[in-house]
Amino acid sequence: MCPSEFKPSPEAIADLRFRARKARERGDRVAGDQRLEQNLEPLLREGNQIWETFIEARGGTFHHLIPADAEGAYQQLRQLRDRHHTFLELGSGMGVITILADLLGFEAHGIEIEEGLVDLSRDLAERHGSSASFTQGSFVPVDFRDEVHLLDGEFHTIAEGTDAYGELGMELSEFDLVYAYPWPGEEEWLADLFQRAGGGHAQLLTYSVSEGYSLSGPFGDPDPDW
Repeated sequence: MCPSEFKPSPEAIADLRFRARKARERGDRVAGDQRLEQNLEPLLREGNQIWETFIEARGGTFHHLIPADAEGAYQQLRQLRDRHHTFLELGSGMGVITILADLLGFEAHGIEIEEGLVDLSRDLAERHGSSASFTQGSFVPVDFRDEVHLLDGEFHTIAEGTDAYGELGMELSEFDLVYAYPWPGEEEWLADLFQRAGGGHAQLLTYSVSEGYSLSGPFGDPDPDW
């Protein structure tokens, strides 16, 4: 007697298809990461060159632009991309970290007060095949701008200028992951601003020279998909 033909259930077939799709996605991601890591050094090198040229053009005078550890940011973003979808950089400078976020799969946006740097960021993104967006203006929401003038410190965030969120068409609360490199003495204010104006499900990634990268939040109910 011939054994009866095995017929998997529709649920089993659906599960197999799901597993196969996930395996393909993992393979695509690994291949994509390998390509990105191969191009990481050229992107970082060009970002440094843009910064040096920008500062030299200003005759060595002080500027609010101070680059963070972009390679360290890349490692942080790799670990966080399965948890978050939308990314916002507050004060995006040359745009390197926002571009990295986009290439890692985030919907990535940067806000920068200096119009010239926004133009340089857009050009850099285009040369490296990134669809990251950059918006000129202040990253401080309009309702919180008066607070900046109360902060102590030799340097402080620029709150004047265009409402970047209005230009971007998104509010701070709509982003899953927000990144910033705050001025010394502004760390607590920035964390408090994020807690009040950001989304309750979101996380704040910050950088400092002494402590490296730090992650805080969420401060409300976590996203049920986490």
